[in-house]
Amino acid sequence: MALALSALDLVVSACFTLLVAAQWVARRRPHQLLWAAALLVWTLAVGAETAAAWNGIWSPMTYRLYYAFGALMVAAWLGAGSLHLSASPRLARAFTWVVAGLSIVSGILIFTYPIDTAKLAVVDSLGFVDTTLVKVFPFVPVRMFVVLANILGTLAFVGSALYSLWRLRGGGFSGARTTGVLLIAVGGLVAASTHSLGAIGGPGLFRVGELAAILFIFSGYVLSSRRLPEPAAAAAPA
Repeated sequence: MALALSALDLVVSACFTLLVAAQWVARRRPHQLLWAAALLVWTLAVGAETAAAWNGIWSPMTYRLYYAFGALMVAAWLGAGSLHLSASPRLARAFTWVVAGLSIVSGILIFTYPIDTAKLAVVDSLGFVDTTLVKVFPFVPVRMFVVLANILGTLAFVGSALYSLWRLRGGGFSGARTTGVLLIAVGGLVAASTHSLGAIGGPGLFRVGELAAILFIFSGYVLSSRRLPEPAAAAAPA
């Protein structure tokens, strides 16, 4: 079951990454480049998770890769891309530099901090390291930076989606576009709350939440990216 969930997540993430990367190649918009980068690190993180599920055990390297690319960078870089779409260029650039700094500093800490391999063997029913029972990395400074990056990224990502919904209100825009933006917002909230859901909802919910998040965001992105007549095109996320 763990391998099936991770493999499906990997396929969806890879397809999503290729779609957004292709759009960036065609249109060269900053938010598409940053979203493609965020989805690439998401795919790399899920790839590490899939490798651990395939081998039946987490190694220090697969856990470091997952933690750096998944837990740390995904929400932050999705948020940076969203601000380039919805906020002023000055704010978007400043946020991107903050995210870059957090990614570099936290990434160095994650890849250099010694890991107790015995903790990696404490897993839930779906083979994910059970962080409700063990803490592989200390809160200060490693997990503190991860929490900060996720808070900032989630506020930017979900906030941008909600702002887009506000812009679409009562304007006669496509129902598909509005639904798509709503799905993106829901996916961002699911991704942000996955760790908490896993802690209170029982073993294995983390993997389910992670897969649900990418499915919501991917579906929303496809719907909201559909080409529409003006003025709806002005509110498109891609």
